[in-house]
Amino acid sequence: MSVRLTLVIAFLALTVSAAWADHGGPLRTGGWSPMTAALVFGGLALLAGVLVVVIVTLLSRRDRSSS
Repeated sequence: MSVRLTLVIAFLALTVSAAWADHGGPLRTGGWSPMTAALVFGGLALLAGVLVVVIVTLLSRRDRSSS
């Protein structure tokens, strides 16, 4: 049975056509401009940084009523 499985795998490997990297073909939309990508990902990085600062501030806050 393993010989049959090996033959099937070899047959499939030799007969399959190469897959295109872009499966959308003519339906694909154009990519973002470099400026748009820089602004979007820069804004997301800034938002992530602000969230980290807020979370650390909230977690490290001491209870002021006990003093």
